[in-house]
Amino acid sequence: MTRMTSTIRKPVLLSGAATGALLLALSAAPAFAQDQAQAGATAATSAAPVNPKAQAADQSDQGSDIVVTGTLFRRLNTETASPITVLTSENLQRAGITNVADAVRSISADNSGSIPTAFAAGFGSGSAAVSLRGLSVNSTLVLIDGVRTVNYPYADDGQRAFVDLNSIPKSTIDRIEVLKDGASATYGADAIGGVVNIITRKEIQGFEGTVEAGVSQRGDGGERRATLTAGYGDLKVQGFNVYINGEYEKDNLISVADRGFPYNTADLTSIGGLNNNSASLGAFGNRSAAIAAVVRPATYTPGNIYSGVAVPGALTQVLNPAGCVTGTITRNDATGAYCEQNTTQYGTIAPEQERYGATIHGTLQVGDRAQAYVTGTYYHSRVFSTAAPFTIRQRNPINSTNIVLPALLANGQLNPQNPYAASGLGAQISYAFGDLPQTSTTENDVYRVAAGIAGKFGDDWAYSLDASYARSDLVGTNTGYINIAGLTNAINTGSYNFINPSQNSQAVRDQVSPTQSNSAKGQLYFLQGSLTKSFFELPGGPLQVGIGGSVRREELNNPNANANNAFLGLNAVTASGKRTVSAGYFEISAPVLKSVELGAAGRFDHYSDGFSKFSPKATIKFTPIRSLALRATYTQGFRAPSFAESQNGAVIGYTSATPPAAVVAAHGNNAYVQSYSLGYNSASNPNLKPEKSRSFTGGAIFQPTRWLSVTADYYNIKKTDVISGGPLAGTAIANYYAGTALPAGYTVTLDDPDPLFPNAIRKVLIVNSPYANASSLQTSGIDVSVQADFKFGGGNRFTSRLEGTEILTYDFDPGDGIIDSYVGTQAPYVLSSGAGTPRWRANWMNSMQVGATTLTATAYYTSGYKNVAVDQSGHGANTCADNLYGTGDVFCRTKGFFTLDLVGQFKVNDKFTFYLNAVNLLDASAPINPANYAAVNYNPTWTQQGIVGRTFRGGANFKF
Repeated sequence: MTRMTSTIRKPVLLSGAATGALLLALSAAPAFAQDQAQAGATAATSAAPVNPKAQAADQSDQGSDIVVTGTLFRRLNTETASPITVLTSENLQRAGITNVADAVRSISADNSGSIPTAFAAGFGSGSAAVSLRGLSVNSTLVLIDGVRTVNYPYADDGQRAFVDLNSIPKSTIDRIEVLKDGASATYGADAIGGVVNIITRKEIQGFEGTVEAGVSQRGDGGERRATLTAGYGDLKVQGFNVYINGEYEKDNLISVADRGFPYNTADLTSIGGLNNNSASLGAFGNRSAAIAAVVRPATYTPGNIYSGVAVPGALTQVLNPAGCVTGTITRNDATGAYCEQNTTQYGTIAPEQERYGATIHGTLQVGDRAQAYVTGTYYHSRVFSTAAPFTIRQRNPINSTNIVLPALLANGQLNPQNPYAASGLGAQISYAFGDLPQTSTTENDVYRVAAGIAGKFGDDWAYSLDASYARSDLVGTNTGYINIAGLTNAINTGSYNFINPSQNSQAVRDQVSPTQSNSAKGQLYFLQGSLTKSFFELPGGPLQVGIGGSVRREELNNPNANANNAFLGLNAVTASGKRTVSAGYFEISAPVLKSVELGAAGRFDHYSDGFSKFSPKATIKFTPIRSLALRATYTQGFRAPSFAESQNGAVIGYTSATPPAAVVAAHGNNAYVQSYSLGYNSASNPNLKPEKSRSFTGGAIFQPTRWLSVTADYYNIKKTDVISGGPLAGTAIANYYAGTALPAGYTVTLDDPDPLFPNAIRKVLIVNSPYANASSLQTSGIDVSVQADFKFGGGNRFTSRLEGTEILTYDFDPGDGIIDSYVGTQAPYVLSSGAGTPRWRANWMNSMQVGATTLTATAYYTSGYKNVAVDQSGHGANTCADNLYGTGDVFCRTKGFFTLDLVGQFKVNDKFTFYLNAVNLLDASAPINPANYAAVNYNPTWTQQGIVGRTFRGGANFKF
């Protein structure tokens, strides 16, 4: 998102502190999986999805059956051909995870394209999303109880639709099943990367709840959380259960100013970096500025304050005769006097978050062979962040970089704020509106109702039916953006005081920067049903056949937040559309031998906007000996273009960029060619085709003893006709600088000439292109998990689980036949906060239970990466000379990140449990990553806890 805003890993050399932390982790808490008793014979959960609502009816009729995500059929255990990770509510609690977003994004299979809430300035502001296999958020399907829910009205990069994990309540969750395999035939053709199925509790009796509070070691980032649930009815005895739940969470904002060097400044010269503080390269050196206005004489067309042309050789001066104001530094260079300011300190490290909601759920036993449910949820999520004051010099949607204070005001008087007025010259101005705080608030209200029934009839027939409606009402509110008409009037009349902004009235400020608000809405109507039957017996068990169908209506209205181009710098993002999607599907399970189970499935999806395709899936599981099972799957899928991509959408986003070394040299390495914001302008294309995919997995489950289980799975996924905005943008930029033809359909918008080197090549400001099916990608990797469960008697127990993913390949062809590798680099840089594609992600969770006390330690590791990106700098950009930060070998690589969480629990009795969490116990610092544009010198996607620092939480669970 550009800004507008289960495995064993290879041996890794660790520091002494990290080694000690791993040893400590050996003495602590249960893994992200069901207990062996719950998961059948295998502790390493590897399952396949079923309709979770069928689970109730299935288990009431046949208690030994288990229903898992990915298949229509009930099973005796979770060992299917598809790999799955199960996160139970108990183990999430022991790990100290308090929300759905952190739970899902902790999975090692989540990689590039994942959206962190900390990136509050992104196009998906206020949200969090998962990107399984790094295929981006639009290739991961998120379900609630096996049923689709509404997408977030804002799209990632204005393009990719996804479900917001921040808008899903956690306290009613029973478990989260993450299917790390294409599930196109079962749930939808767009489930290319995998499925996250959030399964809620069907029965709660009595009262239960949680109260919790926390704070960082630095005394900020306060957290409060409370939940309360009341339920009545026993399904087995009374035949019904109903419960009502409420939850509330509030997290305080942490600003950039609350942290020390190097995370609070853009000036890294003391450690070999650049000084990118606003205005530090001359008052007119880049798009930034300080809160002290600086001017220089300029000619201009009377009546047009945007037409200024600086007088050659004229020096700049601070507009206020008293000089630079507090918080800025007085500077002088060859261009004149100016004020340097570290405007990064206005920014946000962790946004303020507030969430609350309520759920009503009822379950009814219908006879002795069926069970019905109805549920309704309301959930509110609010995210608030701050940013640096807006600057007067912009290029979106109009070019205001040449704006001047005119010599004469509208009433014909000399302009008292223009020191050159008597000479008839304009005062070209560089300025940041320090008296107009820039803030962003997103408030998302999600309403969801669902009902269904599942059961059996006749001779081993089973059925399920679900219907749901979900709506997301999102309001985005911004302050500090500059209204073009208001600014023009304020300058022409002289009503805004640039010399001493503290003297401005609120009325003038409101004229220049009125509060900007935008409402977006998404809706989903959904109906699905299935029918299954066990037929004749095969040598390994009954042949099972299932059929099903679904229909859904999707609607989106995200109007242009900058209608009529009213505001400077506010991105013109728009997306809207309606469509109906119908589907029919089947599944066959054939245990042809006791040791061989074959499976086949297929699904046909039809989109009312003209897309249809059949998606098959085939599976095999072979168990040559009791302790070993081999498995494999093959799947095809497709993803239809989103509304933004094909119906009605447009977006422009920005990333940081530096021209090539030769261009920098041609301009004498001056301010004109230092790091700046490069725009990518993409528009919808009605001629797009759907993305297509094929994937296969192959792996093994090995359980030599009852207490040890090991799984290893290889995956290989290829997507073709990938829809990208500007897939050849890097090539277009490189070709422009090389003086060769741009790719077909591409244009570039250039900066004005450099006043100091007017004949030198101009830099690219914006790359323009339509969305295109120009790209393809192929990724492969290995998941491994090891789980051990030791029971010592007397209720004492030790559980350990190591899970990790290694990406072997992530190869991208932008459409010109030249394949680039993203693994271990900060590519894709223009996707979701420039987080990159780290090769390794892993977590190791250990739990020791002794009597009433449980101690859990969880270690997390994300590998480092080189700060280069071929999607930004063009083919072959893979050496330190291509460092995105522009410093060559210095800061060319971001180090890996290791952190350890510790949770202690004490069970007073069956009604009360107290706990204390130490998150980031070792107070590990986030590795320096100055090339990342989503945060100040670190990567918020992978290392957010390293910037927040050691955090303590304490709380209690109660039940009676």
